[in-house]
Amino acid sequence: MKKILLFFMFSKLIFALGGIEIGTSPSTSSISNPAQTANITSEAPFYNPSATMFLENGDYLYLGACGIFPEYETNINGSTFLKTTTFQPVPSFAYTHKTTNYSFYFASGTLGQGGFLKYNVSYDAINNFNLTVLYPGIVLGGAFKLNDKISVSLGGRIIYSRLQAEGKILDRDSFKSYIETVGVAPEISFFYTPTKDINLGLKYLAKTKLDYNGKVKQGVENIVTTVFGKYSVDHRKDFPAVLSLGGLYHFNNRQRLSLGYNWIFESDKTIDNELYHKYKDTHEYSIGFEQELSSKFTGILGYGYTDRGTNGHTTGDMTQLSSQQFGIGVKYNYSNSTIISVVGGMNLYKTDHGKILNSDVETKRKETILGIGLEMKL
Repeated sequence: MKKILLFFMFSKLIFALGGIEIGTSPSTSSISNPAQTANITSEAPFYNPSATMFLENGDYLYLGACGIFPEYETNINGSTFLKTTTFQPVPSFAYTHKTTNYSFYFASGTLGQGGFLKYNVSYDAINNFNLTVLYPGIVLGGAFKLNDKISVSLGGRIIYSRLQAEGKILDRDSFKSYIETVGVAPEISFFYTPTKDINLGLKYLAKTKLDYNGKVKQGVENIVTTVFGKYSVDHRKDFPAVLSLGGLYHFNNRQRLSLGYNWIFESDKTIDNELYHKYKDTHEYSIGFEQELSSKFTGILGYGYTDRGTNGHTTGDMTQLSSQQFGIGVKYNYSNSTIISVVGGMNLYKTDHGKILNSDVETKRKETILGIGLEMKL
């Protein structure tokens, strides 16, 4: 029974790791303020590329890095089964070329679809077992104005997925194996400024198809097949489509409020029906406030809530835990063309209790995040 439970948990957890939620992208601004859909910044390619048409003409560069300190734990019958506190680095980059008639943008990062994470297993049947999850990708495309108040962008995302397992399990030989694939998804966005004080944004990102084709690469076949399991390999594990809406209101020259909403169509995604057939759509709500403190400094506060609803199989699957996000940050206007941001945040997840194969399972997750970003007009 323990062996069956072990492989059942692996088949779920190997695709449950990742850190940042699906509907957001981990650039530095989203840590302090998750409501970014209607903001006009050099980070717009991550959230709403059509907003780049409302930048001044020129070339813009964004560089950012976040450090995630996760605390993930799964307990079975009161004993630790899986646990990690492994530091997770999340870099991000964006470049935008803006002219009067069009803009071209390119961005790279983990795109909110997961990051780099090592997961250490604490279980008497396992020695030195590690999982590494990697989802790097790029965003690229172009934008243009329909008129003085409305812009539109057309582009897409390309994501590379690699899941690697290594170590020793159940007294067998040591192994190191991985599965990988590439997915492509188109996206379209709109930006509307009905008045000088209001911005409205909309973006639709289509489903990202990820098909591992049932192939495990490298290592001893009978071991890696057991580790990854048919649940993790034989079916596509698509990232769902996302509809993002946002608004921004300028109270005055020193204060502004931003709102955001993401509708994540998880109920439509293609994934193993034996494990995830009860998925429901996820809804993310966010709010942010910025206050100019002086001519050089701006303070930022943000809050987000991710509602996973009544999704089944949350036990052991950390991506399906409802959560709250708290953020704070400061922007420093180093010069007329350079802004430096320092941000911090915390993601608190609802602890889940359930049963798998008549065993009591408790799943807990928390993330502390620190980041720094640089925005430049070249």
